[in-house]
Amino acid sequence: MNWLFSIIRIAGASFPMASSLVQIQAEVDSNALNERIARLEDPVSNLHEDIPELSRAIYKAMCASNSIDLDFDDDFYVRYGRPLAILEARDYIEADHALLNPYVGGIFITDPSYIMYLCALEEDLDKMEKLISIVDSCGIGNMLDGHEVQAETELPLPVIDSVFEIFESKGYGECSETIGCSQYLGFV
Repeated sequence: MNWLFSIIRIAGASFPMASSLVQIQAEVDSNALNERIARLEDPVSNLHEDIPELSRAIYKAMCASNSIDLDFDDDFYVRYGRPLAILEARDYIEADHALLNPYVGGIFITDPSYIMYLCALEEDLDKMEKLISIVDSCGIGNMLDGHEVQAETELPLPVIDSVFEIFESKGYGECSETIGCSQYLGFV
């Protein structure tokens, strides 16, 4: 089929029907390009058609529990089995599996960038900008306490910890290694 569009482009407007086909080819090319760009801009949503809906449910559960360790009813795991498997294969989440119960211990969100994806879907832009501003302005030797930042931003603690981890991965600071502790020490 590509040969047909190639010859049509060469013929161009010399033939009455060719100009219409050139326009159709341009629209097809444009749609294909738009789909490719969408996959680049939002690679997570494009992994499976149910991932945005699943992710919204995960974010609501994370907010309700203020935790990255989540458990849902069996119907949830049946309904979202494939997109959950994709998220797990990409290391966005982890789960313990058993033969008859594939999510025996629920799921655990492991990737801070996935939490940022969740925030992009569901969270208030002003709250996120305030959080980023607070962490970005943490100077050398200053310590941020996640619970205090949570009170100031009204965001779930896992969101705050994820931003801490992202800043740490850039070398801008260090997160506390103490279990249950949410603190960030600024380096730059």
